[in-house]
Amino acid sequence: MKKILIATTALVATAGIASAEIKISGGGLAGLIYNSETDESVKLRTEALVTIDASGETDGGLQFGFNTNYIVGDNGTVDNDDTSLYISGAFGKLSFGAVGEADEVAGLGDIGLDGLGVDDVAEALVGDELGDKAYIDGIGSVDLFGSLGHNVNYTIATGPVTFSISGQLASGSFDEDNNESYAAGVKYAFGDAYVGLGYANHTNKSVVTYFGDDYDVDAEADVVSLFAGGTFGAFKVAALYSQADGKVSITEDGIAVGSDSADPKAYGLKVDYKIDDALTVSFGYGKVDADGYGQDQESFGVGASYALGGGARLVGGIASVKSFGDENIGSGSDTETRADFGVAFSF
Repeated sequence: MKKILIATTALVATAGIASAEIKISGGGLAGLIYNSETDESVKLRTEALVTIDASGETDGGLQFGFNTNYIVGDNGTVDNDDTSLYISGAFGKLSFGAVGEADEVAGLGDIGLDGLGVDDVAEALVGDELGDKAYIDGIGSVDLFGSLGHNVNYTIATGPVTFSISGQLASGSFDEDNNESYAAGVKYAFGDAYVGLGYANHTNKSVVTYFGDDYDVDAEADVVSLFAGGTFGAFKVAALYSQADGKVSITEDGIAVGSDSADPKAYGLKVDYKIDDALTVSFGYGKVDADGYGQDQESFGVGASYALGGGARLVGGIASVKSFGDENIGSGSDTETRADFGVAFSF
């Protein structure tokens, strides 16, 4: 009955619009998760995802559409998990909303049923992950950039080469007006393999308050990243290396009270090995050399996925993660043992 209702909804939505199409897909997961740092170590985890893709075409041949995702979590609440709109043609594709940052030309992928965060460490300097906080001697934890999520992306593909630029523009729902962030990336595919190069620049001038005193924060970071990967027989490999050149100065009433500079580096590797048509085992590793910009971070994990057919899979993993957490490149964090196991499905 539910599938019939969804199909009927799609047909009604497209009735009378010959050049438009709406597709509804989704997925979900149910299983157990474990974290050595939580009070209740083993918990039930459930999630359902509904994805809506709409597309159309103008009389002149331009394509347009949107993508939106809705997540129904453990407690039954419904949250929008990114929405983007686009228009495309021979000139390329211009997207708005929750778009990808152009410097993150390829992702590593995570371990486990719900994602254990192994890849978060390796990807800590690329995309929108450099935000959050850093630890400055004499001041403490400082919010350097806030949100670095971009809302405009332009991408064009010519043969094996894909080029993207993206940026962060102020909008009615966007309150990080002190941030300026932009990125560029290029990816070259050859056969089943690829290489990529990304660059991003982030700046922020803001006022933060600590213990009743106002401080002016002036922060800037340039990030260069290298990507490579591909499928080689039964192996699928993805690798990433990135380096940031960061500077921050803090003043109070025009008087310098703290400053720091650092060149943190992050790198990681994800390897999937397909044993047969049903079983795939995975290994992931991530590392941050913080260069004094807080503490070094490290993660590694192993996992497996077994296809049951019909879009259902048994998935599980275990990992050790010393991640940025609430402090990002911060004053320190604990090493956590994380694990999960359950069933994931798509339709």
